[in-house]
Amino acid sequence: MCSIFKIITACILLQLVTSDGRAQLHPMEAFGRTLFDSFRQADFNSYYNRSIFSLNEKSFKFFLQNIENKTIQENLISQHKQNFPAHYSLNEKWKVAFQHLWRNELRHIARYSPSQVRNESFIPILKEASDYNIQWETTQLLAIEVLLPVSWKNGRFQIKSDQGIDLNQSNERILFLDRNLDYRLTLNKFTYSKTFMIGSDPEDSDQAYKQGILGNGSGQGDILIRFNSATPSNLFYFCPDQLGAGGPIIIKDMDDMNKPNQRTDLLLTFSFDQPSRAFQIILKDVLLSSRGPIFTERPKFLGEVSLPRGLSYPN
Repeated sequence: MCSIFKIITACILLQLVTSDGRAQLHPMEAFGRTLFDSFRQADFNSYYNRSIFSLNEKSFKFFLQNIENKTIQENLISQHKQNFPAHYSLNEKWKVAFQHLWRNELRHIARYSPSQVRNESFIPILKEASDYNIQWETTQLLAIEVLLPVSWKNGRFQIKSDQGIDLNQSNERILFLDRNLDYRLTLNKFTYSKTFMIGSDPEDSDQAYKQGILGNGSGQGDILIRFNSATPSNLFYFCPDQLGAGGPIIIKDMDDMNKPNQRTDLLLTFSFDQPSRAFQIILKDVLLSSRGPIFTERPKFLGEVSLPRGLSYPN
C-alpha cells in the first residue's frame, strides 16, 4: 500500500501530542466528542464534514485506494466481473479492481446530497431525542467507547475485527486494540456460561491480566478495557473452560500505522434530566482517513438505556 497515506495519517495523529509530550485525546475519542457536539449545537456542517459524503473525488480516491482493510478490498474485488490471472495476489487483484470500480463507489456516495444526509441521518437523531424532551444544552457526555459485541459460534468467541493488508497476518482471530481508548465488550446470549477472560497466556486462567480491565473473567456483564503505556503489547482472550476458544490481542499505540484500518463502532453515552437518565447514540463503521476519522454508515439514536456498567452520573 502507498506509504504516503501512512505518513499523512501519522502526521495527523502526531498533532494530538502536546509540546511537553503528554498524549491528548485519541483521535477516535476526539471524533466522538465532535459528533456529539454537532448534535448538541445542531451544527450539521460539523456533522457532515466528518462523514464519507464530504470527501471530494480526489480525497475519496486517495482514501479508498490506500485503505488498510482486507474485508473492504475483498468486497470490491468480488464485484469485478472479469477473471483475474490465476497467479495474481490479493494486492494485484486490488490494483485492477480499484482502477475499474472506484468511480462506481464514488458515484454511489455522490448520490447523497448534503440535504439528503441532513434529512435522512442528522435530523432523525434530533427528532428522536426531542421525543424524550431532551434539552441538548443540559446534556452531559458520559463516555465514548468502541463497542465490540462478543458472540459464540463453532466453539469459539466471535468478535468484530478487521484484518489489514500488509501485516501478513493469516489469523483472523487477532484482536487489535489501541492504548488510551475505551472499549466495551458486550457478551450476547450465545456466550451464556462461556467465561470471557484476558491474560498473558493463551489458555491459563491463573495468568489473567486485570490492569485496565473491569469484569475480566467475571462471566457476566460488559467487559470494559482501557489499556495504557504500561500494558504489554501482546495478550490473549480465551475461555478458561474450553480450549481454542480465543485468540491473540495485539495492543498498539494510536500513532502506530502497522495495523488494520478497522471499521469501528463508537458508542456515545450521555445523561439528561433530573434525576439523571442515560441515552446512547452509535456511530457506525468509523474509519481513519488522511483527514482523521470519518463515519461511513448512518449513526443511530438508541434511546434511553440503563446506566451502563462502569459509568456514573455527574454530581
